[in-house]
Amino acid sequence: MASTIRVLDESLIGKIAAGEVVERPASVVKELVENSIDAGATKIRVEIKAGGKQSIVVTDDGSGMSREDIALCTRRHATSKMASVADLFRIQTLGFRGEALASIGAVAHLVIESRAQEDEVGTRLVVEGGIEREMHSIGRARGTTIVVKNLFFNTPARRKFLRSVDVEARHVAQTIIHLAAGYPALGFELEHQERQVLNYASATRRERAAELLGLRPPYGGRTAPAAELLDLAYEEEGLKIEGVLAGPEHCGRSKGKQYLIVQGRPISSRLMATAVQRCFEGLLPEGHHPVFMLWIDMDPRKIDVNVHPTKREIRLANEGQVVAAIENNVRQTLRLPDVQSFVYASPRFSGIGSAAGVEPVGERDVSVRVGEPAAPVLQRLPISGEPQVATTHDADDQLALTFVAPAEAKVAIAGDAAMWQVHNQYILVEVADGLLFVDQQAAHERINYDRAMAQMDGVNGESQQLLFPIQLEMGAADFAIFNQVRDDIAKLGFGVRDFGSRTVLVEAVPTELDRFGEGEVFYQLLNDVRDGQHSGRSWREALVLAYTRKASIGKGQKLNAEEMAHLISELLKVDSQHISPTDKPIMARMKLSDMERLLRKL
Repeated sequence: MASTIRVLDESLIGKIAAGEVVERPASVVKELVENSIDAGATKIRVEIKAGGKQSIVVTDDGSGMSREDIALCTRRHATSKMASVADLFRIQTLGFRGEALASIGAVAHLVIESRAQEDEVGTRLVVEGGIEREMHSIGRARGTTIVVKNLFFNTPARRKFLRSVDVEARHVAQTIIHLAAGYPALGFELEHQERQVLNYASATRRERAAELLGLRPPYGGRTAPAAELLDLAYEEEGLKIEGVLAGPEHCGRSKGKQYLIVQGRPISSRLMATAVQRCFEGLLPEGHHPVFMLWIDMDPRKIDVNVHPTKREIRLANEGQVVAAIENNVRQTLRLPDVQSFVYASPRFSGIGSAAGVEPVGERDVSVRVGEPAAPVLQRLPISGEPQVATTHDADDQLALTFVAPAEAKVAIAGDAAMWQVHNQYILVEVADGLLFVDQQAAHERINYDRAMAQMDGVNGESQQLLFPIQLEMGAADFAIFNQVRDDIAKLGFGVRDFGSRTVLVEAVPTELDRFGEGEVFYQLLNDVRDGQHSGRSWREALVLAYTRKASIGKGQKLNAEEMAHLISELLKVDSQHISPTDKPIMARMKLSDMERLLRKL
């Protein structure tokens, strides 16, 4: 019987290995920039086109490679960072497997140019699909330049699964941001489509943290000075933790401003992040997350970085000790005197009556102080003299509300139909067979969402010029997002132009946006786009949805008869009038027969 097991050829082996290391353009950038860091570079420049799908160029001023090293660097498991098994247990470099260049060369057109300090000339190597095409001497400065073009040109199935240009560019930017967090002493620059996206000069850890976290004062405006960061420092038994925290007033709904760095390596650790989150319990509104950057340094022999293909996850021999140290020191930092004075004020509550001897809840401010557990804000207690409503379990007495489903025909409403607003939240509309309940916020969000999506593919939305342009300064992460969506922001009706490094002038806003204030809405828009990306939406979908929330009327907003009629009229013109952009029902119907049954008329 013939053997069914066969030894794969080297070309196929290379493509399979590349699948473990190279997932997308950001994977290539990560591997190449890590090599530059290991080579002792002080300045690293990354240029990409089409999100990295068309080309990636990484240039550094590191130690460079000799002709002999260049001849070996694209072979699998060829590395200068390990010599024996023992080295695997004391890794102090970002790379060590010797797979990156071989894997990249197997699925792309790869050009390597480099010169070591002691060499008079440099060397140029060209590899296409794992095959060496040419190698010759060139004149160049010390350091290395690596060009990667046509990623996955010979594996079309892999290329097909790449996302849009904007999404891939965002992943590249996030890769650079995380590496810049781990190595603040180095300079990093990212350019996309010949437009600068990121530019970090050499800085201290604290300065780099302030830049990447992009902190702003509570009421918007310029980037907060580094003095507003809370310092954390711990060193004991070979474990050193250094970091900065943002006070509760700077925390938001996104987890995108949480950085964990172990021995210079950006990592993901649910246990460590959760330890920090626990310290903020009672200090943040529900759904909000801490903002922090922690650098952890320890004995390399207690770290196993060889547990994940991308080395994003690691294993620690003393993980329990590290997590406990993080939690204890974050708690201590949050108890500093200047932080204890911070009070998070909850919104006032209204709508509950008062009785003799009972303080109306709506007249009382409820607050939570740092370091104190959060207590329930409101408890409903029986009030003396309050009318009691009898309840019944008779099926005939139950009020029937039916959501209007997309499968149903479009709702028909007479031109002279009566309308009422209930609790400044719902609109009741008289229809032929009963009443229609409309959620005014969900309805307006659907109208604005459909209109904005149409603007994305058509003409720009209408704008209103600001009498005085507003100058907005952004942190690195926010500015990277802004650069990805600036064209779509213009289509919505914003007039924005550059005004220096990471600073813009807002000269016009959409006519539908009547609450722009001093620019805080713009910052919130970028933050919501980041959150939308984390939930799997495209840049455009996340932007339009975030804008829709800002431009739409909300709960508690009083509408007059003309405004209600206009809202209902506009809602009936859209295709998906039954469901909001966030998949919540917009309308519910109560039949006249159900009301008559409830009131014993039938």
